[in-house]
Amino acid sequence: MKEESLEHGLRARLLAMMVLRVVLAIAFLGTTTWLQLKSAHFTGPGFYPIYFIVLSVGVLTIVYALTIHRVRDLRLFAYVQITIDIALITAIVYVTGGIESYLSTMYLLSVIGSSILLGRNGGFYGASFSSIAYGVLMDMDFYRMLPERYKVLYSPVQPAWEDLLTTVFTNILAFFTVAYLTGYLSERTASMERKLEEKKIDFERLASLNRKIVENITSGIMTIDNRGRITSFNSMAGRITGYTLEEVYYRPVDDVFPGLFRRTKEPRGHASRMEGVFTTKHGRELYLGLSISHGKGEDLDTIVIFQDLTRFKAMEERLRRDEKLKALGALSAGIAHEIRNPLASISGSIQVLMDNLNVKGENGRLMEIVLRETERLNSLVTDFLLFAKPVRRQGVSFEINGLISETLEVFKNCPEAKGLVIERDLAGEIYIEGDERQMGQVFWNLFINAANAMPRGGRLAVRSVLSSACEGFTGDGGSGLSGPGVEITVADTGTGIKKEDIERIFDPFFSTSERGTGLGLALVHRIIESHGGSIRVRSAPEKGTEFTITMPVKSDLEQRPPGRAAAARWASGNI
Repeated sequence: MKEESLEHGLRARLLAMMVLRVVLAIAFLGTTTWLQLKSAHFTGPGFYPIYFIVLSVGVLTIVYALTIHRVRDLRLFAYVQITIDIALITAIVYVTGGIESYLSTMYLLSVIGSSILLGRNGGFYGASFSSIAYGVLMDMDFYRMLPERYKVLYSPVQPAWEDLLTTVFTNILAFFTVAYLTGYLSERTASMERKLEEKKIDFERLASLNRKIVENITSGIMTIDNRGRITSFNSMAGRITGYTLEEVYYRPVDDVFPGLFRRTKEPRGHASRMEGVFTTKHGRELYLGLSISHGKGEDLDTIVIFQDLTRFKAMEERLRRDEKLKALGALSAGIAHEIRNPLASISGSIQVLMDNLNVKGENGRLMEIVLRETERLNSLVTDFLLFAKPVRRQGVSFEINGLISETLEVFKNCPEAKGLVIERDLAGEIYIEGDERQMGQVFWNLFINAANAMPRGGRLAVRSVLSSACEGFTGDGGSGLSGPGVEITVADTGTGIKKEDIERIFDPFFSTSERGTGLGLALVHRIIESHGGSIRVRSAPEKGTEFTITMPVKSDLEQRPPGRAAAARWASGNI
């Protein structure tokens, strides 16, 4: 890259010298000839030799310009030009008076040009060749060895040999002095140019590296001018928001991020942090965390760095829910053990009374209500115990799709499934580790909830797919990434869930149904989590709800056939 830069600089200087050569040749010849015509005797065949030299300079310049981009060795090309220039200067000195010519100073211009083009060595070459050419010309002209008819100007007075020798020696000394000085200055200038070029290259590399860093950083970065318009937008910002740089460039920031930047009132030169909900170009809601750094000057842009915190917010919400469930579980453990024993005594006593007294009519109906409500309380206490004690996996595997199919078959025959169209798309045999009865409870609760959301009928779709890497679980029951996994989707076309209720549906005792206890989905969440999986929900009012369960699959488990009587136990509630 440095050699290319130096070659480019030499080519530029050669082009500049071409232009200067034409201008100086015409100017010096015209001006000097006019002055000498005023003070010297005119002889010879007119100005034709001068015209010929000027024409030669023009033709040579055109040839140089046409061939400079085809020449590989520019230094050799420069030496050739210097040699031809000195030869033309010698011809100019000869036709304008020889010994008496004032244009011998043009040799100095050639020496200066040689130093500029090729440095100190080029300057000494120009001085040496100029000295030889000038000395030979003066010697031949003094002894009348050259034809006089080509001279445009000439003096009848012949100078003394001593004066000629002094003139030649003085000019040669001037040539080498100028060569040394201009060569020194040229090399210093070239050295500075090289350093500047190296810095320019470094700056370009640094700018390129900076652009790569900005484009590949994992946070969105944008800049805003003092008028509130977006002036830059890196690729990650585009992936987060769904917009391209062309779509947001010079648009007001409030058009793309409505309302997010009105809350910060920090003065310029300070940084602030904020969080808020953002809707992408495609309508997806994200929770963004933004760091805003305000410029100090009027022309400095505000730098905004933002990240998608949606997953972290969901994790925070899940941890908050887990803490709430743990607190409820501790409370439930104490209550359940205190209530369950009296319930068993009451139920047993009522059954004995009904058998011994042979109660009928209204009293019998009341006895049946007592027994039914006692069973209901016992079921509620059982649900409480799922929160109170950790759910332990059994260390064996069962086939999850077979479990889903059996649960669907039982569900088809219950009253809640009347008027529903049930669709299933289940992958092949997929074995997971855990408690088969509890996982059956999960699907039963989801199917019942879906049926309750479609009182006038609808469609229930159940799908499962095996994935090489599923998001949402690790082997220890936490959240993260692990492979392989199974994704099970339960979707309905019911009334849906309100936006403000979605974050609360897994909370205990929260229910949108008048008949519900608010423990069904809380139990689902608890069981799924204890098995190392995760559950996500998407819903829209009047459009339906979709639950997606992600469960880890372990291929090295000891497999056993799924139980065939489990579905009946889930349906009866005897878990």
